[in-house]
Amino acid sequence: MRNMMVALIVVPLALSLDTGASAAAENCMIGDSARCLADPNCHWDGAKRGCFPGPLPKQDVCVVHEAKATCDTSSLGCKWSDAANKCGSKAE
Repeated sequence: MRNMMVALIVVPLALSLDTGASAAAENCMIGDSARCLADPNCHWDGAKRGCFPGPLPKQDVCVVHEAKATCDTSSLGCKWSDAANKCGSKAE
């Protein structure tokens, strides 16, 4: 009976300790996007559906503009390219 009482106390205590989460966060082996983004050493890649080490690779924020009118009036510093028929960042 005494062993059962000890087990009822020790098992929930052991399960409540999340020791694996800190080790997983160090290696960016996190399946949850919110926990991945909370770690400054990791970034979430939506296309690959995973958490990866290091900062997010630089992306052109202007490519989401699909129309010339939207691209040229953007406050992000975008310019429409007639040759490529798409929006891109202005070359500085």
